Amino acid sequence: MDKIVLIDGNSLLFRAYYATSYGQILRTKDGTPTNALLAFINMVQKVMDQEKPRYMLVAFDTGKPTFRHSQYSDYKAGRKETPEDLSLQFPLVREFLRHYGIFCFEKEGYEADDIVGSTAKLAERNNLEVHIYSGDRDLLQLISPLTTVCITKKGISEIACMTEETLMDEWGLTPSQIIDYKGLCGDSSDNIPGIKGIGDKTAVKLLQEYKDLEHVLEATHKGKLGEKIKEGRESALMSKSLATIYTELPLDYDLKDLVYQGIHYDDLKNFYVRLELKSLLSKLSNIHNNDEHVQKMEVNYEVKEEFSLEDVDLVSSLVVEINKENAFRGEILYFGISSSKGTFLYPYSMIKNQEEFRKYLKDENYKKLGLDIKKSINACRYRSLEVKGYCFDLLLSTYLLDSSIKEDASSVLAHFGYVLPSFVEVYSARHFDEENVKIYCAQKAIAIFEAYEKAKQELIEKEVNHLYEDIEFPLTFILAEMEFYGVKVDINVLDNLFEVYDAKTKELENEIFAIAGRTFNLNSPAQLAVLLYDELQLPHNKKRSTSVEFLEPLRVYHPVVSLILQYRKYQKLVSNYLVGLKNYIYNDGKVHTIFNQALTQTGRLSSKEPNLQNISVRDEETRLVRKAFIPAREENYLLSLDYSQIELRVLASFANDEEMIHAFENGIDIHASTAAKIFNVPLEEVTSLMRRQAKAVNFGIVYGISDWGLSEQIGVTPKEAREFIQRYFDSYPRIKAYLDGLVKSCQEDGYVKTMFNRIRYVPEILEKNYNIREFGKRIAMNTPIQGSAADIIKIAMIKVDKVLKENNFNTKMILQIHDELVFEVPYDELMSVIPLIEQAMEDAVSLNVKLKAEYEYGDSLYEC
Repeated sequence: MDKIVLIDGNSLLFRAYYATSYGQILRTKDGTPTNALLAFINMVQKVMDQEKPRYMLVAFDTGKPTFRHSQYSDYKAGRKETPEDLSLQFPLVREFLRHYGIFCFEKEGYEADDIVGSTAKLAERNNLEVHIYSGDRDLLQLISPLTTVCITKKGISEIACMTEETLMDEWGLTPSQIIDYKGLCGDSSDNIPGIKGIGDKTAVKLLQEYKDLEHVLEATHKGKLGEKIKEGRESALMSKSLATIYTELPLDYDLKDLVYQGIHYDDLKNFYVRLELKSLLSKLSNIHNNDEHVQKMEVNYEVKEEFSLEDVDLVSSLVVEINKENAFRGEILYFGISSSKGTFLYPYSMIKNQEEFRKYLKDENYKKLGLDIKKSINACRYRSLEVKGYCFDLLLSTYLLDSSIKEDASSVLAHFGYVLPSFVEVYSARHFDEENVKIYCAQKAIAIFEAYEKAKQELIEKEVNHLYEDIEFPLTFILAEMEFYGVKVDINVLDNLFEVYDAKTKELENEIFAIAGRTFNLNSPAQLAVLLYDELQLPHNKKRSTSVEFLEPLRVYHPVVSLILQYRKYQKLVSNYLVGLKNYIYNDGKVHTIFNQALTQTGRLSSKEPNLQNISVRDEETRLVRKAFIPAREENYLLSLDYSQIELRVLASFANDEEMIHAFENGIDIHASTAAKIFNVPLEEVTSLMRRQAKAVNFGIVYGISDWGLSEQIGVTPKEAREFIQRYFDSYPRIKAYLDGLVKSCQEDGYVKTMFNRIRYVPEILEKNYNIREFGKRIAMNTPIQGSAADIIKIAMIKVDKVLKENNFNTKMILQIHDELVFEVPYDELMSVIPLIEQAMEDAVSLNVKLKAEYEYGDSLYEC
């Protein structure tokens, strides 16, 4: 039996909006809200996947009075006005439905319910199976042997499909009794009055006894119930009429108009691109469609086992297709090359030893376009293939155009309107198929080649071309070398620390169990919450959180809290570092961390597999892990150069604050200087506590800290923290003016920039929700400072690399940890390279405040 799906568009869209309007509302960069649209689309796609209907209709209200308003002027009175953010999304939903090939309809004077009801009856007359989707329980009256009504619950994520049987089981009513029920107890959501004083249970009980409203009204009822029914007779009849869905509506369409024809691929793709719905773009190629109307990205390619230079132009895209996200761990399956001469795939196993191909790879005259070229270079280098001539990286360029884009090729290429599956989709064990890998590789090669000119033009239009050409692109080759060289790890150090900290972990575990009087899973938040909040009766929030942030203030209530926090620290040391690090040690005894160059919104580098930027130095026990990182050769040292207070120097320079600049230029302890101003005491009278609190304020200001956040850090009340911040701004008025200017500019433009034009969009700054808006302000204040500092250290890395190579040093830059650069240095070069690196770092950029780099060296990272 053919099936038709009918959707109450207004109901689903309202629910989609309110289910996603908490927190930050999803918006495009120009501020267009898309949260309800995205949720609605996901719901429609889910319905299509599950139902696979032949016919489809989405019905809408017109927003104008209907025939029911002439019956009862207060019909639907008192409803809140539709939020502006939701109103803006109605036309977008209608546009989506057109592109998706779904018929939608509305009719003045009637409601969506009437359209759905009339269409359902038309479908039943044609012996179709009808499935209706809505959050409106009025539609339950349409249930029949052929019609099921699927009611959305808990936002739009949970669906309850109601038949005659389930309606009777749950409501105790038949479909025809729904309107009688509404006549008796009304419906507050539609302002249908019913009979005053009759509720749900009474209404159901009366209908089970008397069958329908008319028989209820005709029967004799005693006492107060009888009085209510007698007085409410006219209201009940009117209410039943208002609740009755009109199913004889003259329709301006026939069933043949509702046949689902499939998506209009190009229109839908452009719609998703325009509204920045990247998650939907990445899924577009996998949408379930049963017909030939769906066009995929055209892929014409040829698989070749012999390489010839005749296959390539002087400018071609080069894709190194590897089956893992880590360049050092997977296998290269294919090389994909695309140019004006066509698109060709070369199996790695067939081509890796062909001399002409190896010459092509390392010939810099053949310019190569790529996507994440760092990964491609190292995937080849690790397998003794040298690649030179990469002249463009689409990942890095797209990251500068939109820092929210994910590193996956599907997300990057979606920016330019190409629809590809994600890496995970292609290489998941469940769906892996060799043919899909070839298509995926070819798609990337084609898209990279075609998007190249557009990406270059966009970089110029957004004025980030210099950031790309002078910083990000040259840096990616340096990072590739750092990844490939790696960092030596002393396994014996890890093993020795493991014995100590594993024993400490077990000791703490036993102490906690002794207090609890039982054993339990200490790593289970739910079981831990039972101990803390049920058995020990400690204060808690509604979520019964056991996070570190929530447990810290609870230390004063019970000694077990401190034991739990210590246990977590040692367990993290054991699992993440002492055991976890071993998983990443290669045969050469090194870890080869992967630097994420296109991940953070501020431009900072991060690392993974393993993450070497989160090795804490806050206490001695966690610092000891650094002893495991050593030089690869016995005659070498590790050398660390760290920028001193770079973000505060950037802030002082940008704000041109004379007081702070004076302190830096004269070598005055900036935190002590700030403390002297905040506490109004001479510099020599500043105590260690004052300095610690001033230091928290100094760095807190950089990160846009709130008075509550500062109070948590330095152990004072929010009121005292607020006074600290105010005194800080009184002491440094230019900093206050600068930060206020950043917020104002961001509110006007929707974004902020670093000193090198790195853009970060901040939609949060226009949110109605106070907390989200304040978060947006903090981003606006922090990003230009933190992002500029991140750009500066990248420039320093480029300058240092140049100095080392120009002087033919064997010194290797091996790590970047936030504001710190780590090198492996031969002993006989140590005293020569230190001043050169120091100078390159301090002269990286010209600011109103001189940058300062400080160095340490030793036999391990710990000694640095």
